[in-house]
Amino acid sequence: MRRVKRKTGRISVSARCSSLVLAFLLAAFSPCYALTVSGVPEWLEGAVSRSLNAVWLEIPDSPEIDRYATLELVASRLFAGYDVKVSPSASEPAVIFSAYDEVIAPEVRITAPELRGMSASWFVNDTSGMSEDVSALLGGVPQSALTWADEALRERLGRMVSERLPGWEFSQQIYISHEATLITLAFRPSSNMVLAVKPSIYSRTIPAMFRSDLEAKLLPEFSPLVGLPVKWAEKHRAEIESHAREFLEDRHSVENLKADVRVNFHADTVSGLEASVNSEDFMFQVWVSAYAGIEGRYPEAGVFFGFGPPARLNPEIYAELIFSLDDFGITRRIGGRFEPVSDFWAGIEMQWPENKYFLRFQYSPVKVKRPYALWRWSPELEVHEAALGYRIDEHVSIELYYDSTGEDKLGIRGMWHL
Repeated sequence: MRRVKRKTGRISVSARCSSLVLAFLLAAFSPCYALTVSGVPEWLEGAVSRSLNAVWLEIPDSPEIDRYATLELVASRLFAGYDVKVSPSASEPAVIFSAYDEVIAPEVRITAPELRGMSASWFVNDTSGMSEDVSALLGGVPQSALTWADEALRERLGRMVSERLPGWEFSQQIYISHEATLITLAFRPSSNMVLAVKPSIYSRTIPAMFRSDLEAKLLPEFSPLVGLPVKWAEKHRAEIESHAREFLEDRHSVENLKADVRVNFHADTVSGLEASVNSEDFMFQVWVSAYAGIEGRYPEAGVFFGFGPPARLNPEIYAELIFSLDDFGITRRIGGRFEPVSDFWAGIEMQWPENKYFLRFQYSPVKVKRPYALWRWSPELEVHEAALGYRIDEHVSIELYYDSTGEDKLGIRGMWHL
């Protein structure tokens, strides 16, 4: 390899000048396809045609000048590694290239960036066979032609990389010796990369303390995504969602409740990883509440447990216990409800110690930062209880609360969901 690197420094001055001349011509003249080119690979035809057209337009159309011979001479000097013949034509010259320099199959090495976890295997899979594809792309191209075809090669490889590795930028290095050609491709993420992953778990069947614990465990599991290109993360969205689903299903709090897990990943600078985790059969909630503006109402603690076999309209049988924290009195409720439309529940329940029934209607969206509502009514007791609230985060919600039984019927209730 050391020999290869030494030879790189010995590329002739004329070859470097030719590369600069070509770059100038490509930048200075817009495409004008007044001639045909054959004998070079398809990915080189555009660059060669643009350069030849620019030269052709600059050759004076004068009887004293043989334009075809001049074009042939200039092209032979510009395009090292090829013999160039120009076939005169009344309409357009035909430029025919034939390789005279030795064709050496290049060795292509792909230098992988530092990646962790699942992203390392993605890179290996996405670049599988890429070395062979690049080598095949250069099949038939003379070795010395790489002194001037490097920009055209970079452009063609750019399309290949954007298909295989969207969001990654690359650099190419070409080393040439008498016996070998080595092309090294190194990769770095573009400026639009993932800076953070924000997991969010929504569930109406798993207590908030378990959801917070699951979110905390997801953060280190998906930290390898930080620093990856956003486009590449989006390409592997299915793998990310599958990995998150399997990770959550292995947690005891999810496995024991036989919860169904659905994951949605949104790739962005701050990527969102949303998971819906709901038990197929059970529901369990714990909460604490406090009141303001209502005389005689003391803080309370509540436990809710429900069982709902899979069926149409999501029928559910539930039990609820409410403990008053001033005298430790207990209110017991047993009821049944169903979900006629998404997030809206209607049902009937018995309450003790009153031993009377209540009709219960509740709008309760799963996601946070959403409004919700509750209305309970007992025709026998002629009692109304209602709440219009807003879920601030996973744990805290605040409500405008109404209770027809007390002197102060309207007040504020804060709830802490455990």
